[in-house]
Amino acid sequence: MKFLVLIVVLGLRRLDISWPHWLVDGQRHRAWLKQWGNRTGAGQWLWWLAVALPAGVFMVLECWLGGFWGQLVLLALGIALMLWLVGGQSEFRHVDELLVRGRMNDPDGFAALAQDEFAVTGTPGQGDYHQALSQTILEREQQLFVAIFWLVVLGPGAAFLVVLNRAWLNLAQQDAGWQTTLDQLLCWPGRKLLVLSMALAGDFTAVMDKMRGQWANPDQQGEQLLAVVKVALEDVQMSDGAFPSALDELESMQGLLLRCVAIWLILAAIWIIVA
Repeated sequence: MKFLVLIVVLGLRRLDISWPHWLVDGQRHRAWLKQWGNRTGAGQWLWWLAVALPAGVFMVLECWLGGFWGQLVLLALGIALMLWLVGGQSEFRHVDELLVRGRMNDPDGFAALAQDEFAVTGTPGQGDYHQALSQTILEREQQLFVAIFWLVVLGPGAAFLVVLNRAWLNLAQQDAGWQTTLDQLLCWPGRKLLVLSMALAGDFTAVMDKMRGQWANPDQQGEQLLAVVKVALEDVQMSDGAFPSALDELESMQGLLLRCVAIWLILAAIWIIVA
């Protein structure tokens, strides 16, 4: 069931359709937490009631519902929940649209789409602009891969926990305690598996050399991940800031991430069969 949820969700996110607001609103997780916060107050109570409790309920439902109709209900709930967690629109499709506008020599359209979808402002053709865009894309994709990891390993309830725990940390930074450590622990395996898949999809030796002594590091932000991408694409000429060269780099990064998706799907299928 989990693998079917994953395949359906990834397929639906690639479709260019008008999704309802609750699936595309960038503030949907924060709105959920604020609604609970208005009823219960902020702080640790908010985490337990709006993050831990729903995740636990879904995990119990997954264990309790059996048979054909029970699994069908779980499939529908899982698809809806995962679409809400990762959004109805695919980051891969947005990057494809960026590349189309870039290849059509439309830097203004490129900049407008980058601002709308990735909140990156600036002038295409400048090195800092394209580095910020690449880091933002990688951070978004990394969050997707982490959610996929927990969906496959423990189900949608675990994916809910990791995504909403991160949203809670962003909302209540002053109240963050052990949940920060929990976030690092939950994100660590997915992040490292993503790096390993980049090595398999790119220059394996270069990535292994780059990551020597860093595997235990729980923090893998966009800048560090971009450095891994660059060594994984060692044969690709990296951007010098010019717009066409930056497009080549973005296209190569997109290809690398798509190969990583293929590797993850294979690993997910093997995991579900073995488990």
